[in-house]
Amino acid sequence: MAIFESSSQSKIRIDDTERLECALENAQNINKHTEYVLRVQRGPNKENRWTVSRRYRDFAALHVSLQHANIDLPIPPKKLIGNMQPSFVAERQVALQNYINEVLKHQVLALSLPVRSFLDPSNYPLTIAEQALQTMSIALRGDGHYELKAALPDIGWRIRKHYFLVNESVSQTNCLLSWQSYGPDYTLNSKDLQTAFKSLQNISHPYIDEILSMQTLETGAYVVRRIHEKGSIRDLLYGTEYNKQYLAKYGNPRIRKPFTNGQMSHYGYQILQALKFLHDKGLAHGHIHPGNIAIENQRAVLMDIENYLMGVPNLHRPHLLQLKRTSSVEAVDVYCFGRTLYEMAFAEPLESYYCDVYPDGISPDLESVLRLCLSSISCKHGGPTIEQLLTHPFFTHATLNGLATRPDARLHLKFPLTLKDQLRACASTMEERLRKDQKLVRSAKKEVRIQEILNSEQEMKKQRKRAKKRDSVWKSSSSLAEVHSHSASTASSPTPPTPPLSGDTSANSSCAAGSSPADARGALLSAICSFDRTRLARVS
Repeated sequence: MAIFESSSQSKIRIDDTERLECALENAQNINKHTEYVLRVQRGPNKENRWTVSRRYRDFAALHVSLQHANIDLPIPPKKLIGNMQPSFVAERQVALQNYINEVLKHQVLALSLPVRSFLDPSNYPLTIAEQALQTMSIALRGDGHYELKAALPDIGWRIRKHYFLVNESVSQTNCLLSWQSYGPDYTLNSKDLQTAFKSLQNISHPYIDEILSMQTLETGAYVVRRIHEKGSIRDLLYGTEYNKQYLAKYGNPRIRKPFTNGQMSHYGYQILQALKFLHDKGLAHGHIHPGNIAIENQRAVLMDIENYLMGVPNLHRPHLLQLKRTSSVEAVDVYCFGRTLYEMAFAEPLESYYCDVYPDGISPDLESVLRLCLSSISCKHGGPTIEQLLTHPFFTHATLNGLATRPDARLHLKFPLTLKDQLRACASTMEERLRKDQKLVRSAKKEVRIQEILNSEQEMKKQRKRAKKRDSVWKSSSSLAEVHSHSASTASSPTPPTPPLSGDTSANSSCAAGSSPADARGALLSAICSFDRTRLARVS
């Protein structure tokens, strides 16, 4: 078993939140149809590149699967006649490039299985859900405590997390089971993970959701919880139900119900109390977002705290990679809390990785909290601590309304001493990978800027060469114009003949008498021929 575990540990696990970039390189005609060659890159590392060929009908099938999101996507129309002409293929290639760029611009679409399978079919087969159903059928048969009733497909954003409706054998109550594969940050061995799961199953806190059962398997783990009929905070924000498809719920919701300042102060304070409790016990949440928080009896309860131990990536990891100093587990929780509070306030997720401008009419205390967590200056310096946020006026007012932790509440979470060391090592591994990826993103940005500068310098050199060429052409043309004008003036006014010597009266008289140029030249020649140098005076 130890040998098998080591091989399983060494297996490379893909980060499903890594950004995919796609470029249509060319088009080729194969068997009387056109295939477009797509060059795809995962993340900032250029070594993670591959090509995949797709036909237009593959793009059309992808478009159909994404229509549940209710997002307008500019797919080019179908054409039956003349669709093999080179000019039309070139135009369609440009249109399909614009289409895939628009798809990848929306995070809710870029993280979905149809898009990932379209661009990376080797790592994202469409049979993932069937494999999960088969795994859970076998596992629950051996468990004996829960009976599998139905699958709840695609209700969450994670591709490798699947939900099932199960029935508890003794009480005959319906529960929600989630099956999750291990992520790239998973470092614990199976024994330590089982020990940690036992501690989490016995956790007691008014703002942390109760866990009914947790079991580890070879490639992942499943967790059983009671069903929150009202759904998560995100379901409340967009007026939807928890068991609907993720793209249909959150792609482009028609209903938006932002929380009031009192509700945000109330629930935000409780979320911070739960986060402080976890960090005091040596554990982080790492995955705070509105979909991981439920509301029960005016209490906010955190869910999915097992994600941290299973090493799965954070929903906001693409935004975290843009930051420089937000790498510690506490800083990540604070940043994700700020994004959660932003979505609760405006009923829409924050698209950029920081926010410095807020709409008019926002509460000054709320704006202060959001700036502490999400401003560009705060992101550069790592943000506040959980303790500092708890003492902020926006949350201290909540205690006046009886929203503090109940004095009779039982708080319990205990890990063995040996496991605490493993948890610290787990946190260090997560932080190190995050810092490494942040550095890669900065290097990629720097390379792009250098390339832009080089391209601009080359363009400037080309412009200078063009300018020199224009100057040389202008100078040559102006010199030619001068030559032509000089020759024209010479032809219009010929040079007069050289006057004869003063002693040659015959030549002078001939020139004076001559009226035509021929006579003048003849007189000059005769004067030259008849010149007698003996008549010149000697110079002593």
